[in-house]
Amino acid sequence: MSKSKIIIIVVCVALVAFLCLSAKVIDKGTEGQYTGEVAFDAGASSSDDWSAIVDEITTAAQDIGAVDLDALGDGKAVTLKGSVTEFISKANGKKNSIAVVPEGYSGDKTFVVQLGSIYSGTAVRDVQSVKAFADFTNQTEWSAYAKALNSQLHELVVAPLAIDDGVVGKTVTITGAAVASGSEVTITPIAITIE
Repeated sequence: MSKSKIIIIVVCVALVAFLCLSAKVIDKGTEGQYTGEVAFDAGASSSDDWSAIVDEITTAAQDIGAVDLDALGDGKAVTLKGSVTEFISKANGKKNSIAVVPEGYSGDKTFVVQLGSIYSGTAVRDVQSVKAFADFTNQTEWSAYAKALNSQLHELVVAPLAIDDGVVGKTVTITGAAVASGSEVTITPIAITIE
């Protein structure tokens, strides 16, 4: 073997040894510190935004009597005061709601207020403007954000009230995001007061 080949082999072995010894092992979950890409945390994002979203929906909320209930689209910020006529429990108590008749309402719509812990739809996310789809990497993150907002409202607004069938006959004031499907208007609350 020629001297030049031996030198090349020695240099290659030294280079490989150097690279192996100087390589940094990155712990799982800390990759973002090195790449700049941080994993999306829907819970943290919704928590950070919650106060601003509540303020925005509260400010924008129109009395349900002044809203075109056939043109709610993806949702509208509403407020209503009315009497609870029924406590509805589905999915083994995980999908609770109440039926409410708004004061002064004489139309043909029924009004249902979601009480969770499972919430249908993305109305709260859709009526707010604190964050838009463009603020997220993809549809998966956008959907996770909606679910996290629903979890946030359950934890902070609904769960502390421990609403059960004892609420029937009481007067409630609700602020939230309303959507319509046929003759039913579903409201996802961001504030509830029971009298």
